[in-house]
Amino acid sequence: MNDISEYKEMYAVEAAEHLQSMNDALLSLEKDPKNSETINVMFRAAHTLKGMSATMGYSSIAELTHNMENLMDRVRKNEMVLGTAAIDILFKVLDTLEKMVEVPENSSQYDISPLLERIIQLLKAEHTVESPDIEQTGIKEHHEAVIPEDADKAMGCNIFNITITLHESCILKSARSAVILRNLSELGEIIETSPPLKDIEDEKFDSVFSITVSTKENLKKLEDTVKATLEISKVDIKTLGTDEIPIKKRADERNYSSDTARTAIKNVQSVRVGIERLDSLMNLVGELVINKIRLMQLAADHKLDYLEDTLASLNRLTNDLQEEIMATRMVPIEQIFNRFPRMVRDLAKKEGKEIELILEGGDIELDRTVLDEVGDPLVHLLRNCVDHGIESPREREKLGKNPRGKIKLTARREKNYVIIEAEDDGRGMDPERLRKSAITKGLMTQEEASRLTDSDALNLSFMPGFSTAERVTDVSGRGVGMDVVRIKIEALGGSVKLESRVGEGTKIVLKLPLTVAIIRSLMIKVGKEIYAIPITNVVRDLAIKKDMIKTIKGEEVVLTMGEVLPIIRLHALFGINSNGSDDMIVVMVERGGSNVGIVVDQVIGQQEVIIKKLDNRILKGIKGFAGATILGDGNVALILDVGTLL
Repeated sequence: MNDISEYKEMYAVEAAEHLQSMNDALLSLEKDPKNSETINVMFRAAHTLKGMSATMGYSSIAELTHNMENLMDRVRKNEMVLGTAAIDILFKVLDTLEKMVEVPENSSQYDISPLLERIIQLLKAEHTVESPDIEQTGIKEHHEAVIPEDADKAMGCNIFNITITLHESCILKSARSAVILRNLSELGEIIETSPPLKDIEDEKFDSVFSITVSTKENLKKLEDTVKATLEISKVDIKTLGTDEIPIKKRADERNYSSDTARTAIKNVQSVRVGIERLDSLMNLVGELVINKIRLMQLAADHKLDYLEDTLASLNRLTNDLQEEIMATRMVPIEQIFNRFPRMVRDLAKKEGKEIELILEGGDIELDRTVLDEVGDPLVHLLRNCVDHGIESPREREKLGKNPRGKIKLTARREKNYVIIEAEDDGRGMDPERLRKSAITKGLMTQEEASRLTDSDALNLSFMPGFSTAERVTDVSGRGVGMDVVRIKIEALGGSVKLESRVGEGTKIVLKLPLTVAIIRSLMIKVGKEIYAIPITNVVRDLAIKKDMIKTIKGEEVVLTMGEVLPIIRLHALFGINSNGSDDMIVVMVERGGSNVGIVVDQVIGQQEVIIKKLDNRILKGIKGFAGATILGDGNVALILDVGTLL
């Protein structure tokens, strides 16, 4: 067989899609095990993955999916019902397959015999018998097929014989034939091939091979499916088992023979582009935007009015290009959401809880980079909802609640941000209990804890290692991982807000920018230096007098609108000389659910900035900066990371 390594990426993508489809179907079957449509989804996905794996030479994956297909075939034929044991085994099979397809060339190293044995035992327990003539690929290898008379009519299917001639220049004949076999198997059942399948896989044929298929699809559908594959020179399709209808009379309907030119092949509607190339494009567009801003600044400084029209056109085109590149990087958030139903199901079962997970807003799109980074924080939140938030069924019944808990994960768009809310109807968080835990852990004194508002007490859970969990589990309490959530989200230029009511539940709201490549920022000036603060962190700015500043336990604060606001002087933090004025400007920013004031000399205004990552080798160990941007005059402005700065 020729080298088919070029198909590995395609295999990995398609295999992942089929596994996700089976995972979703199995979750549905756990609730409704007799749903024939969902059963067929499982069967078809297993059948297709088996064929793909066999074609690529991944025999262990093919064998495991073959046995899964056998089990689902019994279910499909009403020879057995999917009980709890069968569903648990299938979930374990899926988990193993997910690991195997990550590095499929090493899949043979996995010991799948225990899973195969469990499936066989399950089939025996259901009084079913394995069919001995089904190969791992799911295609019967006979030169002469024995087809009962009128069997195709009884099944409502037609039987076609398709003869395919590959183009003389075709190099990977086995790969092309495998694609055709896989596509046809999705339309019906492959009855036989000539030469036998093994010879086709080993390319022991010239350029012609034939496939006999039983299907409910019409002849035109089959022809279009075969011709959709590249490097096909000729396709000849004949109907079998209908001698009572003269073939010559209906040749126009049943005998298609055509030399297919390249014009007959469907146009390619999409291409796969690696994220690295998209990153490169975004960087180039960023450079273009920076230079556009500099040109506009120069034109304004030197009053070059004759450039106005050209620059206006350049500005419009650059903005359009920027939006198009950003759009290509956007990915539906459901790609992250899709992994959570299975995760919550497994955790709930382990904890002996009944939980309904509701997902909304999966079609909302985020930049691929943001989506990759938000996955782990959401896992933390959901795991904590299951373990610490939702009570046991018995406890919920005592409280007059539905024994089945509810977790709702919602995404929605607000201007240039995406809001993700994770909400449960569990026990909620008790501010007093959090205060006591902080005192016990030596994080603060009794007096300091008593001064905390309920909101401040809830925000204690964002402190590293803070937890009120009474027992240690692999899921643990709500405090575990909450600091990770805050740090990750704020590093993306987002914010986290926590709301909770005892006995009613908890809601955590994440606010995320659509992209981390270009963000809207508030530009400020400290001394002669200009800095950018991501607008997601900014609450408002206010003017204060020097004498309004008070000192409490060595920390400067100012009282504004009934709130004690701690303030940070960037002059002192960065070693910049202050102008010494009595009039001060404070930018109020949000960090970990609480507000802090940053003293600055001037608020310049809002502006979209291109983020340039800082070189970690130069700034190793220095916190407080998320990156840098280049201003219209060519100077560099640092972007403040509020999460690590304060």
